[in-house]
Amino acid sequence: MNPEFVNSLVLAYLGDSVIELMAREFLIRTSDKKKVNELYQQATHFVSSKAHADFIHHCLDVSFLTDDEITIYKRGRNTKNHKNETAEHRCSTGFEALIGYLYLQQNQTRINEIFSEFVKYVNETELR
Repeated sequence: MNPEFVNSLVLAYLGDSVIELMAREFLIRTSDKKKVNELYQQATHFVSSKAHADFIHHCLDVSFLTDDEITIYKRGRNTKNHKNETAEHRCSTGFEALIGYLYLQQNQTRINEIFSEFVKYVNETELR
């Protein structure tokens, strides 16, 4: 399967689940919280559209993404799903599409790099 030809919303659907799984695993491994509800509350900092949109803007500001990654992000961001989508939601969709794309490319190394930067960003900003 060539990720270049996969619908952007499908990439975002996949990327959303990858981010969710990584966030849950990260929290289980690093958090002192052991109750599911507490873990869920912490996970919301990593899986919200605000967190995704703010982080992708940060990545663009500091030139963290490659040109190809920016292209995939923009492709996902520019795909309309609902007529009342906010700019934040569209940016979040672009970020999720990028992660889905990298996942289909089996580029776990780059996903891990992006997720590590994401964790650092969430922990250093008011998103926490």
